[in-house]
Amino acid sequence: MNLKFTDMVKHIAELDVATAQAYTMVEAGTGIKIDSLTDFIAKFIFTEHLNNRDVTTTILFNTLMISENTVRAKLKMMIAFDLIEVCEASDDKRYKHLVPTELLNKIMYLLVACKLKTATDISPMFKLMFSSTLDKFYKEYNLEDSISFKNNTKPIDYKKFFEGQIDKYPQKTTLKH
Repeated sequence: MNLKFTDMVKHIAELDVATAQAYTMVEAGTGIKIDSLTDFIAKFIFTEHLNNRDVTTTILFNTLMISENTVRAKLKMMIAFDLIEVCEASDDKRYKHLVPTELLNKIMYLLVACKLKTATDISPMFKLMFSSTLDKFYKEYNLEDSISFKNNTKPIDYKKFFEGQIDKYPQKTTLKH
């Protein structure tokens, strides 16, 4: 298989388009709208937690360089939606850090699985190199039913992946303020 740089650019652009379209379909299917700042904060807290690094509000203020009140408002909203929680440090009770909840972890795993399935559909080289390994991961994390964004033509029923967690908060229908 002859792979050119332009092929890679095309595949990445197609992945971006499919992902952007999928986000609007997720919003339509779940009623949950996540603005870009909330999306960044959720992903930042999730990835820092995976890397065993604590995230504090001070770290977020310094990382984002925007109004502290804006960050606080987003954090309060994310806590209310059960996406993140505040935990005390074990060595100093005055020190608090932000961690993702089980719901946020499930959302992140699902979105990544859908993106990977989309990349597999778009790029023959990606499929050749990674599909068997990815299939094992999908099975291990119970994500076999996740759908490629590219092949999806109607809103995906994401609620089935969250085992009723979203139904616990029916009054919370939007994350956008």
